[in-house]
Amino acid sequence: MIDEPIVVRRPIGPPPLALRFAAVLVVPLLLYALVATGQKALDNYRLNQETEALRAEVLGLRAENVRLQQDIERARTDTAIETIAREQLGLIKPGDQPIVVISDSPPPAAALPTAPALPPAPPVWRQWWDYVFG
Repeated sequence: MIDEPIVVRRPIGPPPLALRFAAVLVVPLLLYALVATGQKALDNYRLNQETEALRAEVLGLRAENVRLQQDIERARTDTAIETIAREQLGLIKPGDQPIVVISDSPPPAAALPTAPALPPAPPVWRQWWDYVFG
């Protein structure tokens, strides 16, 4: 028999300790990078949604502003001023004869201002109970 020398084979690559050490460092870093990237993408999506909502609100406010400016221009005309003076202020032109309508029936209940109804007060024993025991 021929004596063959004993060959000790070493594993190819880094030793197991170095491999474990690298895994302990690299895996958390990769997970952190993944989570941070996902969070930034989510923040970006939310900001884009908010931007679109604000743009729509600005367009609505601009349209309302145009409408209100047109209302102001209409209110500055002589006929609008006369209408407001007659209907809201009760003024008349010189030479007009004012007419006052007198009615026997009271005005409708919807025209009268009403105070909100107060809830009934709890009984005295309940007031004392609430005062003592909170």
